[in-house]
Amino acid sequence: MRYWIWIAILALGLSLIVRKPVWAHQPFFEETDIPPDRPWRISDPSVSTAVYATLESPQDVDVFAFDGRAGQGVYFSILIPQIPGQEDFAPTVALVGPGLPERGGSLLKVVPLTEQDGVEVIPPPEGPPSTFYEPFTRTSYWRRQTQTVVLPASGTYRIVVWHPQGQVGRYVFTIGRGERPGGDPAFMAKLRRYWTPVGAPPPRPPFRAVLFWTVVGFFSGSLPFSLWLGRLVARADVRRYGDGNPGAANAWRAGGWRAGVPALLLDYLKGATPVALARFGGGIDGWGLVPVALAPVLGHAFSPFLRFRGGKAIAATFGVWSGLTLWAAPTVMGLALTLAIAFNRTDAWSAVFGVVVLGAYLLLVGATGPLLAVWAGNLALVLWKHRRDLRTPPRARPWLQRLMGR
Repeated sequence: MRYWIWIAILALGLSLIVRKPVWAHQPFFEETDIPPDRPWRISDPSVSTAVYATLESPQDVDVFAFDGRAGQGVYFSILIPQIPGQEDFAPTVALVGPGLPERGGSLLKVVPLTEQDGVEVIPPPEGPPSTFYEPFTRTSYWRRQTQTVVLPASGTYRIVVWHPQGQVGRYVFTIGRGERPGGDPAFMAKLRRYWTPVGAPPPRPPFRAVLFWTVVGFFSGSLPFSLWLGRLVARADVRRYGDGNPGAANAWRAGGWRAGVPALLLDYLKGATPVALARFGGGIDGWGLVPVALAPVLGHAFSPFLRFRGGKAIAATFGVWSGLTLWAAPTVMGLALTLAIAFNRTDAWSAVFGVVVLGAYLLLVGATGPLLAVWAGNLALVLWKHRRDLRTPPRARPWLQRLMGR
């Protein structure tokens, strides 16, 4: 009954992956610069949102925009992360929009104004700032500007953040008070990289943490759920069906959907769970993710439970890429695999096609070196596990042969 224990563990891991963030605001990071001509759009200024941003150069000006109505009260604030060297960092804030009294003065040089726009400049308060502690992220901040503004007219408003003396530093712009789940699902993984002085190299994940999650990933991937479910549901050895692979497809052949569906789900989860927990919970990022991400597919392909004769790791591959990119990469790979299966009867070539298209997608979106390294290792493993089947050339489906007049 040991597999029931691991089913329970993986189910718990899934719940940790899909649960909503529990902090009061929706956190995001400034992934690209947000200058006056490309402001960060706030969809609803009443919903508590926090943008972890950076003034990266003396000329940097960040702009946030939202639509408001006359008489609406909008709360916003500036928090300074307590990162070494930021004790005196205090950017200036300006509210720009219709109905405000002033015309902006020096702000006109960096932010274009319309005839209806006025400006309310909000400098940092004098005196030592108060401290704010965020219990969920266990991080501390200095409070700077804190303001609630009643909008004088309906229209589009902008909040401008800059430093008049050109100092650089990190800050958190918060707006709204209404609590609603959401935000960047990879927030906790990115926070560690953000929590460094501007210009400092990002911290490397501890070797022990990478080793720990690599071992966990390999052990999770090595659990032969398809074999165990075949014995439990069908009283059969799934390796005696189909191509002899101890995977979900042969579990389906042996025990129908009652064995096949749970086997597919668990093979997917044993790849997704350790990678997602390592990245989003353990803070593993960058090159440290490469061995962690490859470990589940290696464990599935060379399971010590099966004398290192495991499955072909397709379901585990989908799981790993879910842990790395959430829905993006698995969707691309799944669509490519479905298209290949619709045209081609050789499963091995369809699997390889899906992984190759995933690589093209990663190059197209400018994926990082670590993600490309994971993809290269994953492709090499898929090619190795399908090496015998790839000796058979791709074969068109009968409907395609008829269409081609064969």
